[in-house]
Amino acid sequence: MPEGRIPAAVLAPLHWGPEGLEVWAIRRPDGLRYHAREIAFPGGKPEPQDRDLEQTALREAEEELGVARRRLRILGRLQSVPTATSRFILHPFLATVERGDEPRINPAEVAELIRTPLLAFFAGQVGYRAVQLGDGRLSPIFDFGSASMYGASAHILLEVLQLHADSHGLRLPEPGLTDVIPWQ
Repeated sequence: MPEGRIPAAVLAPLHWGPEGLEVWAIRRPDGLRYHAREIAFPGGKPEPQDRDLEQTALREAEEELGVARRRLRILGRLQSVPTATSRFILHPFLATVERGDEPRINPAEVAELIRTPLLAFFAGQVGYRAVQLGDGRLSPIFDFGSASMYGASAHILLEVLQLHADSHGLRLPEPGLTDVIPWQ
């Protein structure tokens, strides 16, 4: 783990909704110590009862989304990503939520649940931009109705979308380049 980084685990949940396979993201409420009002995935720091980071991700999803961890099935671990606005390094896990399970969000931790069909990203129905970083890499930004997802969470979402594209022969539209850096 990179020196000085605080480990945290997040869960990228997939669920079969009325318009097909969808990804769930959350908008964090005002007043949180870290990442208030940001679009993210459920997650947080490990607690003593967590055996490992996978258990942290499941516990946090259960606390934030109100979905019992026995109703979540881990598909795999995604690439770890450092945050730009705090000292966390996110260890993401991709999971499915059992069909028919509906979330009961915890309003102390979640202001809004954002459910987006994966095909909406490929059809250009979700805004997709990117900012070019000083080292030449692109950092993705996804525009939802209430706010934008950027930074580590957007990198996690992009990995989920690329995995879906690879397994279904799809291609994401090219992102529009922007000079507006949301996290500054």
